[in-house]
Parts: sequence; C-alpha cells; structure tokens
Amino acid sequence: MTVAGDGFLWGAGASSVSAEGVAPSSDWSLWERDGRAPRSGDGAGFARDFRDDLAQLGRLGLNSLRLTVEWARVEPLAGRPDSDALDRYLDIVDAAAAEGLGVWITLHHTSLPGWYTDDEGGHADEVARKRWWSRHTDRMAEAFDGRAAGWCPIEDPIGWAVRGYGLGTRPPGHRSPEAAAEAAEGAMLALHEACRLLESGPQPVMAVFGAPTLHAAPVEREHAGAASVKARRWDELLWGTWTRALREGAVEVPGRAPVAAPYFEKGPELVGLSHDHPVGVTEAGRLVSWPASARRSAAGFAPEPAELGEAVYRAIDAVPGRGLVVAAHGVVTDDDDWRDTLLDGSMAVVAGAEAAGLQGYFHDSAVDGYEWALGFSAPRGLIDRDRVVKPSAQRLAAAVSGAARGR
Repeated sequence: MTVAGDGFLWGAGASSVSAEGVAPSSDWSLWERDGRAPRSGDGAGFARDFRDDLAQLGRLGLNSLRLTVEWARVEPLAGRPDSDALDRYLDIVDAAAAEGLGVWITLHHTSLPGWYTDDEGGHADEVARKRWWSRHTDRMAEAFDGRAAGWCPIEDPIGWAVRGYGLGTRPPGHRSPEAAAEAAEGAMLALHEACRLLESGPQPVMAVFGAPTLHAAPVEREHAGAASVKARRWDELLWGTWTRALREGAVEVPGRAPVAAPYFEKGPELVGLSHDHPVGVTEAGRLVSWPASARRSAAGFAPEPAELGEAVYRAIDAVPGRGLVVAAHGVVTDDDDWRDTLLDGSMAVVAGAEAAGLQGYFHDSAVDGYEWALGFSAPRGLIDRDRVVKPSAQRLAAAVSGAARGR
C-alpha cells in the first residue's frame, strides 16, 4: 500500500516509564510505592537493550523514534543534574542515528520529578514553570542541539491534567474539576513556553495533544440529550482548548479566563495527535467505551480505524496551515491478530490522509513494556519483551515499504 511520499515520518515510541521503568525520584515512583500501580521494574528493558531494539526498528524500515528524556533521571534533585544519565540518553540518540532513525525528544510524558510537582507546585505554578521548567527546556535544547531530529515537549498536556487532577487515576491523584482546569491551563502554558524556547534551534517542534473522538453514550435512552450536552463539554475541554489556543494565541480552559499565549498563533509548525480509540460520554459525564457493543481492548475501550480518520480530518480543518502527524496510536491487547487487523485499517486511513497533509505516523509502542495501571498484563508493542517481532510489525513495515516504492 502506498501511503506517503518522501519525508514522511514513520516511527514508534513510548513513555520513559514504559520503556525503561520508573525513575526513583519521579512522582510515579511514589505512586508505585503506595500500591496504586504495579511495579514497573525496568519497563521494556530499553535501557539495557536499546542498541538491538533500535536495529530492529531500522530493519522494519522506520525512520523516526519518539524518545522521552526523563526529567527525573537527568535532574533527580532540584538544581543537581545527573550528567551520566544525560550521557546515556545522548548515546541512545547517537545509536538511533546510526540505524537511520531521527529522534524526536519528549520532555514530559506523564511522569515528572517529585520535587517539581510536590515541592514546587509543578506546571500549575507560574514561578515553578519559569524557574525550573524553562531552565530544564533550555538545558535539554543545548544538550541535544544538532543531534535531535525534533521536539515533542509535552505528551498530551490536557489529558495529563485530567487524569492526574480530575479523574485521580494518575499522580497526584486529585478528583477536582477546578484543580484539573488549573493544571490543564498550567500544562498548556508550560507547552507554550517550551515551544517558544525551542523555536530558536534548528529542529522542528511538534505539539502533541490527546485527540479522542467523543460520542454521546446515554445509559438510559431518554437521557440522550443530557449525554450530548456532557459530550460537548468534554469536547470543549479536550479539543477546544488546544485548537482555540493555536488559532487565537490564548489558552482558555473552560471555566477559566483566557491567558495570552501569543507564540501559539505562529508555532509550533507541527501538531501531533495521540489517539487510541473513541470515547463515549454518559448523561452523568462519565467516560465509557463506545460503541457499547464493540470489542474492547485491555484498557476497556473500543479502537476503530475509522475514528482515527475522524480525528485526523477534524484536526486538519481545525488548525489549517500546520503540519499534522499521528504522534501516538496503538492498541492494548495480547491478541496480535487483532492488532494486525486494526493496523491494516489504520494504514488505509493514513494513506488517504497523506494527500490532505498528514506528515507522519508513530506507533505506540515499539516494544511491549509497562502500561501504567495495567502493568505488564497489557502489551501494545510491535515487538515482544523477548524481542520477537510480531506479525503486526510486518504490517507496518509493508506500509513503509509500499510508501518507498510509490515515491
């Protein structure tokens, strides 16, 4: 299948916690110690096997890798960087380049240093953002200058805030709509600052946002109208916040006053979508699997390639003039035949969307690793933990090969 022409980003990636296990000084480490999630150990073992893993990805024909440089590893204590940890990430980037893989560096993917979130107030605190986050961004920009292919500063800033401060399913475990709105605003402003700082370098910047398609899913049929209202409210938060910011240069989380973010009007040049599945919204505002009758992944939701297409084309229309990338897409399942079927449908979506401006596709993840609250019970990689390449990986490799033949 011919999917895309020259310059298309074909890649894979994962969070640091998934790939290499938790950093001892991160907020997720406390989450594990408190028994709120399984122990992550060394994750997928990427820190140990990265050279072989990168070679495998190169043999599949991929040209890109999303790598999280875990802040809690390179600065485990406030103001005390760990140069050895940074050197290890530099080695990974260089090894990736030797395999023909350009590395897109993520600075924050779910986990953060505990000292930053607990002691300094994290992204929600303006002083902390300016003192610590901006300094960290500058330091990473200097360290990876000329080595990184690009930047993805924060993975899904709004989703991070919702899970940690609204739903309570990730650190710090709050269940407050007000706290979630404040955290979402802070994360968007942290993204804005990072994009602004990274603009001065030679590498492109990609802002990655969660992009679930949302549907009313009333428990009782007579409450369909109420479910539609709740779905629109969730949509305004999860989609409206970032699309409006990129169009208007202001961060306006529902229920909060707008905050100027002028750089967003002109940058970043790329927008990444993180999309696994559609989401239903009940009349009570609860998030559920949609459609109710569809097969569900281990995460409890129902992936559908057509919904990926809905997200892609909506984003193209919502933020015209930006390059668009599917920055994270996959399914949590131990049934690789199903993954292969879904990936086949997803490649058809990618093939059609390339003509409309899609510039890349990253599979999440490369190697089976740690999957947050599900631990190791829910694989989502193209390669298993024993480093056996799955049939679904060959599906992606065939799409890449077809794209190359179509140039």
